[in-house]
Amino acid sequence: MNRKKRWIDSILVLVLLLGLFYSSSQPYENQDIRGNISQLIPDAESVGERLDGFSFTYGHSEVSVEEDGVAGYIEFFVRKGTHFCTFALLTLLFYRLLRNWYHPPVALPWSGLLAVLAAVLDEWHQTFTPHRTGIITDILLDSTGMFTMLLLILGWRTYRKNRTRTRFGRKQLRP
Repeated sequence: MNRKKRWIDSILVLVLLLGLFYSSSQPYENQDIRGNISQLIPDAESVGERLDGFSFTYGHSEVSVEEDGVAGYIEFFVRKGTHFCTFALLTLLFYRLLRNWYHPPVALPWSGLLAVLAAVLDEWHQTFTPHRTGIITDILLDSTGMFTMLLLILGWRTYRKNRTRTRFGRKQLRP
């Protein structure tokens, strides 16, 4: 069973890393989902009016409905949310893989480090792709996803460790 688990964990990490590599290889035009978003939002003008006052700077570029349109503005959050979730998932998968060989106090920080390394390499790889840029801000976003997952894993481990139930007036560790 343990050998099978190692293989499954290894394959999951490899599939996600290959997916990241493939995604980084694609020019923006191949990943543009603004048309799909426009079809899903029939009343874009109304949505645009509600979001009109919200703008911010991300990676030296302004992000706003005025600058990007409603579909572009929503696409920004979809793309960045995908970044966050992908690197959170990658951290979890690295942790599962490393837990096959190392204790959690070793596996946890190394899974985070490997996820950040993957984020750096992902952004670097994008610099070779037409119409794509690798920016440090995306590495910080990816690292936030990684850090969030590390906290969730740590919280889950703490919860499982301290979970007790009372039986006959005594606290017993739950199996």
